[in-house]
Amino acid sequence: MGIPTFTPDVDIRCRDYRIGCIGAGFIMADVHLAAYDEAGFPVHAIASRTESKAKAVAERWKIPVVHADPQALIRDEQVEIVDIAYPPHLQRELIELAAEQGHVKGILAQKPLAPTFGESRAIVELCEAKGKPLSINQNMRFDQSMRVLKQLLDAKLLGEPVIATIEMRAIPHWQEFLKDYDRLTLLNMSVHHLDVMRFLFGEVAEIFCTTRPDPRSGDS
Repeated sequence: MGIPTFTPDVDIRCRDYRIGCIGAGFIMADVHLAAYDEAGFPVHAIASRTESKAKAVAERWKIPVVHADPQALIRDEQVEIVDIAYPPHLQRELIELAAEQGHVKGILAQKPLAPTFGESRAIVELCEAKGKPLSINQNMRFDQSMRVLKQLLDAKLLGEPVIATIEMRAIPHWQEFLKDYDRLTLLNMSVHHLDVMRFLFGEVAEIFCTTRPDPRSGDS
């Protein structure tokens, strides 16, 4: 039996679109921009709620344009892809504005898209009506290990799956804005786990849930 060939990395189809980044926190400064730099994607501009933070990140990554606020960035006709790394309750207004701009070719938003299913559906329907591709940063399914696992499953190299579990024992980094939400792990971490299970095994037929506080951190 020959050694199977796997494709852990996604093919890059285009490096031509100019990106505008909204947000200057850890996810944008240390994750998205690092990935754009490695892939050779052109970042045209950045903006954040705090202009000084945006300027610092722009200097670090040599981003040529810093806008005073996210709205100005979205209206910048040189921006073709809008990457939004904001808390869920603040994303809708920005996505709606981006969807109205003729020069914007696509929008990337953070997970979860919005605090509620109804709000999320409304955002998706608006972008569909405007013809704007909207992607949610469900990055776990694009992790190299998950992509290869999917290829193993599709090739039946692991046999017939009977049960699958994901166990996360690390204490997550609870972002400050999450304390005001009525749900915690579902919005922050479980959304990744649910998505990757769908990626690996297909759509969910039934679901149930139990919760408890984490005795290590006092989180509930």
